Amino acid sequence: MLNYFEEIAKIKVNKSGGVISLHKPLLLLLTIADVIHGKPNVFTFKEIEKPLKMLLGKYGLKNTKTLKPEYPFVYLNSSPNLWESNIKRQDLKNPDSVSRSEVENASAQFPPSFHSFLQNIEQAKILVIQLLNEYWPEAYHDDILRDLGIEEIMHQHMNQEAIKKRRGRLFVEEVLDSYERKCAICEQSIRLGDTLIGIDACHVKPIQHFGDDHITNGIALCKIHHWALDRGAISISEERELIISPKLNGSRINEYFHEFSNHKIFVPRNNASHLNESNVSYHRKYVFEGGR
Repeated sequence: MLNYFEEIAKIKVNKSGGVISLHKPLLLLLTIADVIHGKPNVFTFKEIEKPLKMLLGKYGLKNTKTLKPEYPFVYLNSSPNLWESNIKRQDLKNPDSVSRSEVENASAQFPPSFHSFLQNIEQAKILVIQLLNEYWPEAYHDDILRDLGIEEIMHQHMNQEAIKKRRGRLFVEEVLDSYERKCAICEQSIRLGDTLIGIDACHVKPIQHFGDDHITNGIALCKIHHWALDRGAISISEERELIISPKLNGSRINEYFHEFSNHKIFVPRNNASHLNESNVSYHRKYVFEGGR
């Protein structure tokens, strides 16, 4: 029997300028969610176009200037153990581009053996977790599951330790030590006895975007500022000042965010632990929600 966890890991995704396309992972999440909901193993482009475009708009990267659900509908055929579309790459006028008119009447399915595998709902859930961990920071997971309509189903049986991508303890300890075990933005440092609570070692360039576990890609943040960084509500300027998305709104944002706007973040004493500007500029360009 095929190892479908390995097949998912081998998906060929488009990479341009070091940025990964999320079209295929989102199509798989959408259609696996349909199986979890008990829908039949047939997916017409007309049915998936609107929800997939919505997911691409919310969870695709900032470099995605146009939303093209037709692309993964055809190009996921490059993973034949996972996807069978009746429109193949060789059927296109231009094999490197798909027009909507070429796929508007197309349909696809999971290969029978893969569909049988997914009908074991626990196995399907593990694949969903694998896709989430591979391509999105944890701060996005619940929102994606909610939009797929499977948040409650997933949380009924999910092992929280399986959801959280384990980070190397060396990275965590190095980052926390460099930032003196306090949030680099608000300088919160709370302990229960001798145990530090509520401070995380965070990746500036997400590991899902090929960020690494080097100290120069790490920053210590409290829970609120960690999730705000992951979701693009905040970022860091070249001058190492906090910048805040104009989209951020709600109660107590002055207290948690605007009070620190344009203030210098804490910088480690050791120059070797300073943030690498290429990681910070990547976050500003591809993660930060800078537009109104």
